[in-house]
Amino acid sequence: MEPILEPRDSAVLNRRSLIGRLRSSTHSMIVISGPAGAGKTTLVRTWARDEPQVRLLSISRHHNTAVSLLNAVVEAVGGAPHQGDPDNMPVWLDQLARALAAAAFTPEQPCRLVLDGVEAVSDAQARQLLRDLVENVPPALQLIVTTRQRSPDWISRSRACGFVMSIKADELRLGPSEVQSLLGDNVHEDVQRFDGWALGVGLVAAVGGAEAEEAIRDFLRSEVMGRVTTEVRHLLYAVSIAGEVGPALAIHLTGNSAAGEVLARFAATTQFATVTEGPVFKLHPVLVKYLTDELATEQWESYAALRRRHADWLARQDRLDESIRLYIELGSGAEARAALLTHWQRCVLSGDAQIVRCALGHLPPEQLAADPRLCMVMAMVNIASGDMFEGQRWIDVAEAHEDMDMEPGLPVGVAIEVARRFVLALTTGSMPDGAVDHPLHGLWSAIFELSHGLCSVWSGEYAIAAARLRRAEVAARVSGDHLALVHALAGLALAQALDGDSHAIESAEEALTMAGRLSPGCGWTTANAFLALAVVHLSAGSKYRARAAANQALTSLRGVSGHLEQQTRVRALAILGTAEEEDERDTSARRQVLSSRERRVLTALSGPLTLREIADELCVSRNTVKSQVSSIFRKLGVHDRTAAVAAARSWTSDQQERGAHAVSVRHRPAGGRTRPE
Repeated sequence: MEPILEPRDSAVLNRRSLIGRLRSSTHSMIVISGPAGAGKTTLVRTWARDEPQVRLLSISRHHNTAVSLLNAVVEAVGGAPHQGDPDNMPVWLDQLARALAAAAFTPEQPCRLVLDGVEAVSDAQARQLLRDLVENVPPALQLIVTTRQRSPDWISRSRACGFVMSIKADELRLGPSEVQSLLGDNVHEDVQRFDGWALGVGLVAAVGGAEAEEAIRDFLRSEVMGRVTTEVRHLLYAVSIAGEVGPALAIHLTGNSAAGEVLARFAATTQFATVTEGPVFKLHPVLVKYLTDELATEQWESYAALRRRHADWLARQDRLDESIRLYIELGSGAEARAALLTHWQRCVLSGDAQIVRCALGHLPPEQLAADPRLCMVMAMVNIASGDMFEGQRWIDVAEAHEDMDMEPGLPVGVAIEVARRFVLALTTGSMPDGAVDHPLHGLWSAIFELSHGLCSVWSGEYAIAAARLRRAEVAARVSGDHLALVHALAGLALAQALDGDSHAIESAEEALTMAGRLSPGCGWTTANAFLALAVVHLSAGSKYRARAAANQALTSLRGVSGHLEQQTRVRALAILGTAEEEDERDTSARRQVLSSRERRVLTALSGPLTLREIADELCVSRNTVKSQVSSIFRKLGVHDRTAAVAAARSWTSDQQERGAHAVSVRHRPAGGRTRPE
C-alpha cells in the first residue's frame, strides 16, 4: 500500500484537471493505473475529501477471498454483510442495489466507490467476483479502481466496450509547478532529483528532506529492488554507474546478451525507468542515487569493476576526457595514463584535440610532466590546435626524459625530432640539418613527409614538394590521420598551383571537403588550400576570386599564433597587393580610352537626367547617347548605370587629386617651400 500523504495547503490545486475528470466522468468505471508511489492513493483521497458521495475501500491481503471482498464492498456502500454464496451473483447484486437505494443513491447521483489497491486481489474466485461486479455494475454505482497493473484482465471486456475511463502513470507524474507548491522555494535540486515522483515529493514535503531520506530508501528497497530478480538487479547496478545505456553498453558492462530486452521489460513495469529512441535506457534519479550508494558502500569491488568497464567503454567511444576522469576518481592513475597513450591519436587525428587536452587536465601535473610520452601527447595536442609555441615548450619538457618508447618501436627521442621538424616547417618554412635515421609509420611518417614537403614548396622545389606531400597523403590515409591528410592535400594543391599544374583546384577542393570533418579549432590547416586557389585565380586573371581566396587564407589563420604558417600569410598578402595594383592599372587604362564625348556622357550619368534629357542637353540624338553609354559600360567593365556612376566619381576624384598635385608642383619654389597665395 502507498503511504497517505497530506499535501501542504493548496498544492493539489495543480491537479485540478485530474480531479475534474474524476468528478465529471459518467463512465461506469474509472481505472487509475501506475506503479507504487505514483500518487494514485493521494489523488483519490484528495478527491474524496470534498465529495460526499465517494466511499473509499482500501484493499489489502485480508480481502483476498470472494467472501471477504464481497462483504467489504457491500459494507462500504452502507449495506449489511452478505450471508449467502458469492457465486450466486443475482442474489448479492440485488442486495447491493437495495443497499444503494437505502442510502439514497440514484443513477443521477450515484455512489462513487473507490477500490484502492486492487492488485492485492490474487485469488481466482475474488477476481471472478470483481469481473462480475464490473460487468454488471448497478446503475446507482460508479467504480473507481486504483491498481499497479496496467490493464487488469478482469476489466478487459468493459474496456473494449468503452465503459472504462483510464488515468495512467504519465498523467499522475507531478510537474515542476506542483513540486514547487509542495516543497516551497528551495526546490531546484529536488525537482531534478524526484523527477515528478509523487511519493518522494510528498514525503519530503511532509517530514523534510533528512527524515524522508530513509523512508524513501526503505520504499525503494521493498517496492522496487525487493521485487526484481538477481539478473535485473545486476543490470540496474550497471545502468546506475553509466547514467544511461544502450543495449551494447549494457552487454559490455554485464556480459548479459539479453540485457536490452530485460531492461525494456523493467521499464515497461515501473515508473523508475524509461526507454528513449536509440534505444537508450535511463533510470529515475532517485533510484540511481539509491543504487550507487548501495553498491559503493556494500559492494565496493563490484562498483569499482563496473566503473572501470565503463571507463574502458568511454575511451573506445572517443570520450577520452570522461574516461580519464573516471579512472582518476577510482585512484587508478596507471590505468588512466595507459588509456591516454592508447587512445589519444584517434581523437587528435580526427580533429578533436580539445577532448585530449581535457583528459590530460585530469592528471596530476607532476605525473604529466614526469612522463615524456604524455608530454609529447600534450605537444601534439597544442600543435593540432595551432599553438606552436606551447607545442615547442612541451617538446622541450619531453626531451629531458626521452629514455623510453613513445609507442612500440618508436623511441621518444625520434618522436621529439619529428615533432620539432614539423613545428619548424610550419613556423619558418625551413628544415634543420641532419636526418631522422629511424623507420617511421602512422602519423609520425605523415607529419615527417608533410614537414619536408612544405619546406620544399617554400624553397621553390615544386616537383620534390609534390612527391613528398603525396607520400604524406598516403601515410595519413593509412593511419586515419584526418588532420595531416587535410594539411597534405592543401600543401599539394599549393605546390601544384605554383607549378602551373591544372590539378591544383581538385586537390584544394578535396582538402576543404575533408576539413569539414575536423573541429573548428583545426581550420588553420586549410590556409594553403585557399592560397592555392588564390594563385590559380590570379593566374587566370580573375582578380576578384583571387582576392576572396587570399582573404579566406588569412581568415583561417586569424585565431592562431602569428608565427604559424608565416610563409602562407606573406604570400596571401602579396596576392592581395598584386590584385589591387592590377585593378588600378586596368581602371586607369579604361579611363584613358574613353573619348571626350564619352567622358561628357559619363559625367552626365552621375546626375538625375534620363537618357533622352542627356541627349537634349548635349544636342545629340537619343540613339547616339545609348550607343555611347554601351561603349562606356564595355570599356569600364560594368553592367549598369550605378556601377558606371561609381566609376565616374572615382575618376573625377582621381582627376582632382592629380590636378591638385600638379598645382602644388607648379607653385613650389626651388627651395622646396610652397609659395604662399
